[in-house]
Amino acid sequence: MEVKITSDELAETLNKLMEDYTGTVTEIVNEQAKDTAEWSSDELKKGGPYRERTGKYTKDWDSKIREKRVSKLTGEVTYSVYNKKHYQLTHLLEKGHVKRNGSGRVRAFEHIAPVEKEAEERFVKGISEGIERL
Repeated sequence: MEVKITSDELAETLNKLMEDYTGTVTEIVNEQAKDTAEWSSDELKKGGPYRERTGKYTKDWDSKIREKRVSKLTGEVTYSVYNKKHYQLTHLLEKGHVKRNGSGRVRAFEHIAPVEKEAEERFVKGISEGIERL
């Protein structure tokens, strides 16, 4: 694509091109953030290495948009993946805890960390692929 501009219009044209590119990249990042958050909550809903008695813990995983000041300035959207009703159990299951009577510890069932690690990899890979398509 060839565009003829004068030296006076150079700065204005470059600014417009950079704004268009930045807007496109921001859209790619926002789309990938949403997809990754939804994927993460779906993976956590599948359960982990623990035996669940009621099934309530796994079905309560969800994702939502986080509101931040920086997001309003940059246009980037951030998401949280969380357990709606049983948020107290996440740390206890993931890290283990002391038994009720104080004699020893309950085994830890790591189920969030592996999903988080894979989500990071998927997020970065998705952004890279999206930018390559530009």
